[in-house]
Amino acid sequence: MANPAPVRSESDHTFAATVEGADRKLRADAQRNRAAILVAAEAEFRAHGVDASMDEIAHHAGVGVGTVYRNFPTKEALLQAVVTSRLTPLLDAAREAADAQDAGEAFFAFLRLLSDESAAFKALADRMAASGFDLTATKKDAMRDLLGAVGELLTRAQRAGRVRSDISIDDVSMLMAGLVQAGYAAPDPSMQTRCLALVCDALGTDVHTKLPSKDAAAGADGATVIS
Repeated sequence: MANPAPVRSESDHTFAATVEGADRKLRADAQRNRAAILVAAEAEFRAHGVDASMDEIAHHAGVGVGTVYRNFPTKEALLQAVVTSRLTPLLDAAREAADAQDAGEAFFAFLRLLSDESAAFKALADRMAASGFDLTATKKDAMRDLLGAVGELLTRAQRAGRVRSDISIDDVSMLMAGLVQAGYAAPDPSMQTRCLALVCDALGTDVHTKLPSKDAAAGADGATVIS
């Protein structure tokens, strides 16, 4: 005959609930610490490049340096996490926009978001690259996923008749990369907003300029990734 299951007393249930609550608090604290470290790290990397001190990052995050190393064993891991923390929300936004009823507005709204976020990250990205950090390799997988998601938004907008049918994701990528690069160097920040409006107008179906084929385009040697 099988032994009956042990009956848990009220004190046992109270202890289990206390442990579970403590675990949730620890997980929440760990998430807050990680988020604080990423915010502090981005600020320090902007100010000092990849030579930023892990001790200073810990100080500004309000945690011990051991906590920083438990989350990010190396500075390279921390740099990678900073880049990912910038790209992941964009990817999430692109995927969410794919369910929007107005496919055209969803596409153009995402281009505006992408322009703003890329401009905000441009200075830090340049500092990382100048310091020898392999930014391209770090964001390779995330950029592939992001381009795929933006490509889906583009296709939906084209099917809805809001974006001209002869535009490819490579065209969009090159336009956005050039816009961010030129906008960052412009003395007036509003120029990027103005030029983005022109880009959106050019992509819309009201414009009928015939584009040369890709094969005929001078110097075409592959797609440009969004910066």
